[in-house]
Amino acid sequence: MQAPWRRGLKDGIPIALGYLPVGVTFGVVATQQGMSAAEAALTSLIVYSGAAQFMLVGLLAAGTPTVLTVGLCLLLNARHALYGPAIAAYLPATPSRLAGLAFGLTDEVFAVALGRLPQQPAAQRPLWLAGVEVMAYGSWVGASAAGALAGDWIRGHLPLLAESLPIALSALFLVLLLPHVQAPRRGAILVTVTLAAAFAWAQHAALGLLLAAVLGALLAGIGEVRCARKSS
Repeated sequence: MQAPWRRGLKDGIPIALGYLPVGVTFGVVATQQGMSAAEAALTSLIVYSGAAQFMLVGLLAAGTPTVLTVGLCLLLNARHALYGPAIAAYLPATPSRLAGLAFGLTDEVFAVALGRLPQQPAAQRPLWLAGVEVMAYGSWVGASAAGALAGDWIRGHLPLLAESLPIALSALFLVLLLPHVQAPRRGAILVTVTLAAAFAWAQHAALGLLLAAVLGALLAGIGEVRCARKSS
């Protein structure tokens, strides 16, 4: 039987492939807004959050105060407070190991883990998840660095590609998540996607993500409660 670490790396390949175009896009956008290639790569290395990184670059370019910038990025990532407990319930790991795994828990890693983590032998789950996260993290940081270094060339020779790449991250998340979505959550997903799309169309994408995350969690919780009552 294949080692759990290697299985995790293998299961993380679809995430890595999806991260490549989006990471390149971040590198391009970051350097376009005044970051150096090293700063763009370091941002991906430390922050490691696609939506927050894109918002961070925009806020810095607009001269937003540092405290407000940090606060908005933290608020945007508040949805991860919902991901953590859902995944931790399947992990027989110490608090220190859980803290390490929490750093690599992105939207797409959560989507894969939601469907495949329960299928792993209990004792092997932490190593399997670590493999998935390492594959995803490495591809994101590497793609960001590549995009930052090749940003000028991409903008000059492939302008249409540079404009279309950002949608890849959202599409990847939906493709990975939807096969594992239970009935009570489908309505919540439809509402949140519609809300986020409407705000993005109105040029308020960051605000739309925040509202969609809060409303989606609320609607999904209500759906789970109703389902539990019907079954009791």
